[in-house]
Amino acid sequence: MSRTCLVCGMAVVAPVCPKCDSVIADQSDGSTVTVDIAHQGETVRQAMKKLDRSLVSVQQGRAKWLRVIVGSGLIREEAIAHLTSAEFRGDVQQVEMPVANRGQVMVQVKP
Repeated sequence: MSRTCLVCGMAVVAPVCPKCDSVIADQSDGSTVTVDIAHQGETVRQAMKKLDRSLVSVQQGRAKWLRVIVGSGLIREEAIAHLTSAEFRGDVQQVEMPVANRGQVMVQVKP
């Protein structure tokens, strides 16, 4: 699968751009992807699977942030614990819980 290097614009199939030596997987366009894991009748287990699939998808794409809609119950608590652990392990860059909206968690997946 060919991708375009966001630094120099070259079409690239390798993990590192041969023109500018940028790591393709670390490149981001700064956008945010939103996923709702709490409002379609999910169980906690289903919500965590949905969260994990979303994290993988965003890490493979171009977005920098994943906005996770977690609601206010058990799914929220489990998602925060799951994401905090991922941040500690270095799987994600940063986890933020905005004060203005406690029903969402912002996850920075790329530098």
